[in-house]
Amino acid sequence: MILALGVFMPEVRPLIDRMLVVEKGEELGRSFHRGIVGNNEVVVSGGFVGKVETAFVTQRLTDRFKPNLALLLSGAAALDDSLKPGEIVIGTEFEEYDTVFPLGDRSGVLKAPDSLLMRFLRVYYKGARFGKLVSGDEVVSDNRERVRIASSSDALALDMDSAAFAKTSQANGLEYIVIKVVLDNADENAKADFDRNFTRFCGRPAELICEVLKTHYIDK
Repeated sequence: MILALGVFMPEVRPLIDRMLVVEKGEELGRSFHRGIVGNNEVVVSGGFVGKVETAFVTQRLTDRFKPNLALLLSGAAALDDSLKPGEIVIGTEFEEYDTVFPLGDRSGVLKAPDSLLMRFLRVYYKGARFGKLVSGDEVVSDNRERVRIASSSDALALDMDSAAFAKTSQANGLEYIVIKVVLDNADENAKADFDRNFTRFCGRPAELICEVLKTHYIDK
């Protein structure tokens, strides 16, 4: 079983549209679809904002469906100036930028599992950038704050969910992958850029995974 989550349901709609649906339901007020993509059994859901909601939705769906692999397929804001809207970023490390650990302790940095799917993406998806993602509980729309976070974290992009998703998945012994698409630059134009780019690009991570699932069996 593969658990695929989006912060917003349109982000995972490509998976639902290509799925042979065998079950529909609701968990914690969020709808889910369970079915088959290629030879893989997948359950798809979404609808959470911030680290706390990300953690409890991920945990509840993990408890119910007992997946072997968890995927987070959603948007992010670029911290690296070379990233442009629509580009794909795949997380290799995760950290909460708004959580302070005492005495410079870096135990809050999580490393993504070196899974078969991660190796496959590195080899076959040359268009992606691989690197660190950071999460916090605010929408960043100020360039000074963006520069501060970028300089202190050395991350490619930021969001409100990937660190909590990674921490919850790791605590449950799950392999996991986070695939993000850049929607804005976390500056003063963030809202306008997000509104303009969301419809155009939000489904790209799910579309990438759909192509993998249609031709490869990864539900192990």
